[in-house]
Amino acid sequence: MKLSARLEALVAMVGAPYPHIWDCCCDHGYLGYQLLETYPDSVIHFVDVVPSLVAQVDQLLTGTALPPDRWQTHCVDLKTLILPDKRQRHLMIIAGVGGDLMVEMVTQLLRNNKHQSLDFLLCPIRQLYKLRTELNQLGLGLVDEAIVKGGRHFYELIYVSTGSERKISSVGDMWDLTNPVHREYLALNIEHYERMGAQVANPAHPALQAYRKMLRC
Repeated sequence: MKLSARLEALVAMVGAPYPHIWDCCCDHGYLGYQLLETYPDSVIHFVDVVPSLVAQVDQLLTGTALPPDRWQTHCVDLKTLILPDKRQRHLMIIAGVGGDLMVEMVTQLLRNNKHQSLDFLLCPIRQLYKLRTELNQLGLGLVDEAIVKGGRHFYELIYVSTGSERKISSVGDMWDLTNPVHREYLALNIEHYERMGAQVANPAHPALQAYRKMLRC
């Protein structure tokens, strides 16, 4: 199965295997299928709130030769999820939703699973600055981050953990301005916040200031 550049980057960033990897908001399950192939020692959990999508994934997996203890499907609101196996590490992959909703999901997962080692691999579709700022406030630390271009779209991958003390930059520390993809993405961010500034009384958004500062470095 050919994955998009975004999903390929998510699979690659996982790196070391986890006992449990959760493909949250799994949709049709493409990411989770690749995780099953790439990390044979992990149990892959497919999570979505839409019953028909979960049923479709369950039917497809049941028809494969994969051992049934390699995967589980869950039709549940992620914000209510209670994780099993409290002593083991869990990686929660959340992609394809906005930063506001992603913050709600991460906040509730932490609240519902206190004193548990949790890692999050996040790929939001908007509201990056706000998400990064609030992840810091939740006490999470950075593990890794990257910029990925897929077609005409740009994505940020943000890998954070309850066990990391590395501060999460509000605009990211992964920039390489010798890379034309990074320069193009930076220009788009600056244009976005300049347009926002034209619509509000105060154009000096801290994100705009931070992105402009990178150009002067």
